Amino acid sequence: MHFVKKIFHKFLNQKISFIYSKRFQKYHNTPKGVFWNSNLSQDLRLNIILDTIIRKLKYNKFSLADVGCGYGRLFEIIKERNLDNKINYYGFDINKEFVSFCSINNKFEKVSFEVGTYPSKNVDFVVISGAYNLTPTNNIHSWENYIITNLKSNWALADRGLIFNCLINEERKIKNKLYYTELSWIRKICEDNFGVTKISKHNLLRGDVTVIIEKLT
Repeated sequence: MHFVKKIFHKFLNQKISFIYSKRFQKYHNTPKGVFWNSNLSQDLRLNIILDTIIRKLKYNKFSLADVGCGYGRLFEIIKERNLDNKINYYGFDINKEFVSFCSINNKFEKVSFEVGTYPSKNVDFVVISGAYNLTPTNNIHSWENYIITNLKSNWALADRGLIFNCLINEERKIKNKLYYTELSWIRKICEDNFGVTKISKHNLLRGDVTVIIEKLT
């Protein structure tokens, strides 16, 4: 069964990568190129994640893996906020075109990008923004199993914590290729598998939440 699940998850990864390739070819390095509606919503989500970590570490240095990095917008924000001397950034994405784009972009000459769905080494924090929203399958249980498996892989390589966001609804569903979780369900999944879980909402992002899981030291 484990082998079958692994093969199916590889199939999902291939489908996801293909969908994003087509989108990126059409909209390039813009929010629409990674299925975000606008600069405002994309940047707000990423800044929420950054601010969450910075508040906890009080501007001390830390390493960060951006899983599902797309065209590298999170690192652009890090540079815009003059935080690149405080954060050792590593970008990972399932899509080779995103990784190639970031690797040859002059803005990113001091950071590395790799193909992957989890970091290639341990880091302080793993962040995952928007990677679980778009789904290539209509089978909600298969997609939720994929999410849980991916969260476990990333959790194993996060020394201090894992932060991700997801769309929410009153009930779990897939609609128009978008996955919506339910608040109590995602909290229970995270608490059962990882430990104490904090869920944050923002009044300008009523349709989604940020999930913060810290490792106890």
